[in-house]
Amino acid sequence: MSIPTSSSRATTIELDSREGSDEPFSDDLIRRRIKEYKWFVHTNFGNGIVARSDSWPDQPEDSWHAGASKFDFIVRRNLPDLQGKRILEIGCNAGVISIHMARLGAAEVVGVDCDRGWSKWKEQAEFVKAALEWRCKATYNVRYVECDMGDLPSLDLGEFDAVIALNCLYYVDETTMARVTRHAAAVAPLFLVQSNVGDHPGLRHRTNVAFLQKLLESNGFPRVTVDQPWDKPRRGFLPRRYTRPVILGHRG
Repeated sequence: MSIPTSSSRATTIELDSREGSDEPFSDDLIRRRIKEYKWFVHTNFGNGIVARSDSWPDQPEDSWHAGASKFDFIVRRNLPDLQGKRILEIGCNAGVISIHMARLGAAEVVGVDCDRGWSKWKEQAEFVKAALEWRCKATYNVRYVECDMGDLPSLDLGEFDAVIALNCLYYVDETTMARVTRHAAAVAPLFLVQSNVGDHPGLRHRTNVAFLQKLLESNGFPRVTVDQPWDKPRRGFLPRRYTRPVILGHRG
């Protein structure tokens, strides 16, 4: 995530978000806290401080395949102008993209994830949010909710302008995928699903574009479009072997 850099500061602005802690934020604090967590994507905290991905440590920080760079490269153009919008992000992980959407003008972003894969995800996301707010002297209207995606219909989160699920929906079974999709149709006119047809051979049928198109069409989104050029690499647009197609369900 690209964050404006700044010089080292002797003063501090905001307190550490951990309950019971009164240590103020500083570059040293951020460096120490980074070591407490696992990092799925590179996360830039500004002033030269980067939490490097544990999954892809050698990946470039601006890779089109992960994080905010991926969002800007292929996801963002498939969403309406985010200014003033209310967005639900399913599978938000450490909240990097939720915060990025808030920085792009979203009025509110609700990020949902669960501790099945990483028990400290919410603590980590709250740390990322607080650290970036301190760094940028800003407040982001982003909140995180602990919930298995299959239990989303039991929550009363209100209505949204769009629901997004980036590289996560295919991890649950088909029945749960359908339930999540029906819930998305009940709360938002647009459901954006990003898949990954290259890295999960064991889930092939659930990551397949045709399968996801049918899933959305059968569960509340009668009009489905696909970011067509994703599988047709050409110079200046998509890198070779880009494997993360975007499928859009439109309710109306």
